[in-house]
Amino acid sequence: MKFTAVFGAVAAARISREGHTGSLSAQVTVSADGSLSKTLARAADDTRTRRQRLALLQARAEEMAKTKLSPDAKSVIGDVLLPTLKDQIESAVLREFTTTQDMLSGKVAGLQSESSAAENARGVAVNQDKALDECRTEEVGLMRELEQCVSDREAKIKSDAEACEQQRAAAVDACAARDAAADIELSALCIETKCNLADGNSCGVNAYKTIMDGVAATVAEKERVYNQKSVVCSKAQDDAATTCAAAEQYSKSDSCASKREVLGSKTSTCDHSSESASLAICSFGGDLKSKCADLSEVNELVAEIKGSSREDSLSEPDRQAEWAAVQRLTCLLEALRDDGDLSTEATAACADARKYPETFDYMAEAIAAINCDQQSFSFSGYSWIMGSTADQCSRSAATLPFSSGADQQAFPVCGENPNTQLLLGEGSELVKGTSLGEVQASQNYEVSFVVTPHQTRTGWANLIHFTQSGKNCCDEGDRMPAAWFFTDTTRLHIRSGRKDGGNDGCDPTEQLPLGKATKVDIRVAEGKMQVFYAGSKVCET
Repeated sequence: MKFTAVFGAVAAARISREGHTGSLSAQVTVSADGSLSKTLARAADDTRTRRQRLALLQARAEEMAKTKLSPDAKSVIGDVLLPTLKDQIESAVLREFTTTQDMLSGKVAGLQSESSAAENARGVAVNQDKALDECRTEEVGLMRELEQCVSDREAKIKSDAEACEQQRAAAVDACAARDAAADIELSALCIETKCNLADGNSCGVNAYKTIMDGVAATVAEKERVYNQKSVVCSKAQDDAATTCAAAEQYSKSDSCASKREVLGSKTSTCDHSSESASLAICSFGGDLKSKCADLSEVNELVAEIKGSSREDSLSEPDRQAEWAAVQRLTCLLEALRDDGDLSTEATAACADARKYPETFDYMAEAIAAINCDQQSFSFSGYSWIMGSTADQCSRSAATLPFSSGADQQAFPVCGENPNTQLLLGEGSELVKGTSLGEVQASQNYEVSFVVTPHQTRTGWANLIHFTQSGKNCCDEGDRMPAAWFFTDTTRLHIRSGRKDGGNDGCDPTEQLPLGKATKVDIRVAEGKMQVFYAGSKVCET
């Protein structure tokens, strides 16, 4: 009678999530007389097949316990089987423990980093949205000032027009009075047309003289009054002309121009602030979705590690059960080699004394500190509906619903910006001289990318370069933005040209870690640049 037991001699290979490894296998043949022979063969070893071979060997060892073994067989047990169990199967169990523990630790560290980035991005979004709320509040205040100015101007124009008409009417009346004063009624002067001195009279000369003196006095008085009224008429006409000219000049001018200009500037500032707030909110939303995806992946991994009967390298209960089986088999083989007690009780007692040496850290506290339960977020706490007048503008309490779905926008406002473009997908490799596409230029913008530097190089190493002119440097539009690695480092050199500084920008002092992904956000608003690493601001202009 012959039977075969195969031992997985696990080589130093990295265990993947699926648990596959490369290995050598020791094929051991046990004869009916208790002699053993062995060969080595290359085989694909994974957790399931290793455990199957362990179970098979356990069964064969129990059969061997019923047979008297030769000295050579005992030697093979001591020289081959026991070292194989310890150095290959037992060590593979411990390696899987370390690999799985490191895997979870790495995932949790990434989750914590993503959570920190999201929290920092949320702070930026809150500040940007508060700045927008303050800006809109000031804008509405300026609208009211302008509306009051326009109302006052219209009232003044109306008042001036009425004053003009009143003074014109007064001038007409004054001149009419002057004209009336120009007429002298002489009908009361009666002079006889015929007189005879022979009659012995003076023909009324004295009487006539008296009358003429009176007429002269009347005429002189009338002339005085006329002259007075002429002066009044002229003055009234001059006053009316002055008032009406001033009224016309005021009506043609814009006394509210300065307020209108201030409001226009504020409106432009607030519109840019609105873009910046939306960008910040959507950037936070992206970081939050990444955090939630990482949290879900960590929870799934923990569930897999805690699960049993998985037949893969992740299950900790299965690993502990395999360890216990290895110890029972080791104790049985040692007893066979040493002619010891082969009873089940003795084997169990021996195995129990060889406890599983590891305690898996499920990092429950670290994971519990991170959650994705919040369904909505309040940034400034308010939103504005802007109208053409101050009374048509309204400010109300507001929260934004959050969606973690991969096929949905994080926040509703993130679907309203048609200028958001994805130029390079996740995991893409940068190729020198490759055009990624075209985007619509804007005074305010945000460029985000995740970069994993693997090594440094001598000389400037360009990452991205947006240009409106097609040139490298240093006029407005040449770099908007562009980013390089400094020579022999992973420190970034970031530029965004403007009208009075074509090579303006900032250079973070921090170097990016080799072999690790870092999210970089470049935000330009109101002529100023800010750069963020993993949500933390690292430089600004």
